[in-house]
Amino acid sequence: MIITAELAQQIVDVIMPTVQQNINIMNSAAIILGSGQKSRINTYHAGAKAVIETGRVVEIFPENAAEYPGALPGLNWPIVLDRKVVGVVGISGHPDTVRNTAQLVKMVTELILERESMIAGFRANLQLREQLIQWLLSDHYRENSRHITKLSSMLRFDLDLSRVVAVVNIQAILAEALLQYGPHDLVTARTRDRLTQLLEASALMTDEDLFAFTDHELILLKHFPAGAKPQEFYQWGRELVRLLEFPKEQAEPCLGLGSCAGFPAELYRSYLEAGFARQHSPEAAPVASIYDYDILAVYLLSVPGALETCGALRALRKQIEQQLGFKYDMKNTIQVLLNHNLNVSRTAKALFIHRNTLVFRMDKLKELTGLNPSQYLNHAILCRMLFGIEKEEPG
Repeated sequence: MIITAELAQQIVDVIMPTVQQNINIMNSAAIILGSGQKSRINTYHAGAKAVIETGRVVEIFPENAAEYPGALPGLNWPIVLDRKVVGVVGISGHPDTVRNTAQLVKMVTELILERESMIAGFRANLQLREQLIQWLLSDHYRENSRHITKLSSMLRFDLDLSRVVAVVNIQAILAEALLQYGPHDLVTARTRDRLTQLLEASALMTDEDLFAFTDHELILLKHFPAGAKPQEFYQWGRELVRLLEFPKEQAEPCLGLGSCAGFPAELYRSYLEAGFARQHSPEAAPVASIYDYDILAVYLLSVPGALETCGALRALRKQIEQQLGFKYDMKNTIQVLLNHNLNVSRTAKALFIHRNTLVFRMDKLKELTGLNPSQYLNHAILCRMLFGIEKEEPG
């Protein structure tokens, strides 16, 4: 680790009020980076040079201080991190007087530097994760695929797992922190650090998942096993919102969920769907999902190409094919129902079946898929898309 002048001075300023002695922090070139005596900053310290060369404590008594240019009487200890001498910490005073204090100062200095080194490593890892998410959620996946493969390998991130993209608006959390502690960039950074710690410690996120922050959003790539139900995605989202502790006055949905992407190239669409769901939820619920039929219908009608790319629609179509197939003459039944403006009695008459038979068929559709086209317009719109029914032109 390279000790910066800013960090060295911060350490000096933290420790000096406690020990009531001047402290110097020197780098591996024996230059004073931080000191209680400002005039000595950026000057050479011969005592520190001797420590770096030998790896041993150098005690400078008043009678031999002249042997160490740039130094004053005191003790100089090596700063050791990962078994390497990365600098020197010195405390001024007669060695016999400050010996115990110097040992304490050395220990505290190393602890601070270890913590800063861990934080720097963590933030570097976070930046790599942010870069990977940025590439994964770009609409230029093919162009970035080589970089994505390399970076995912570095992060040990399995690209082949199915994942749902979640988009969380954290603006309310940031605003509350700024209101409490004042408008400062450090407050925003520390708030994101706190949220990161919550996520890292929670069972809601595992090594198979990934998350990163943008200006006012938290983006998560959450792995779900094949065959997971939309209700499982929704439940996970609700637990995540509770974990993040949003302000109670938060009224609009704060988390949006996209379709489950089976391949990395589909994550971009899941990301767009998650953002759309959060912005177009008809209810003030904490979580909005593209699997919500009201949101899905609006999305398919308003986004060009969505009929071909939407994973939620694909999953619903697959469910119908597997569980209904050609049973109950369902496609024809839906078509006639739509052609008769969702009127159950007229539809049953046109199909030459008893009204109760039609109700039974609609109950089966609702039981298996949750769709109820005779009651809800958006469900009827979805049925038209799912069964490939062309709108009947007036004759």
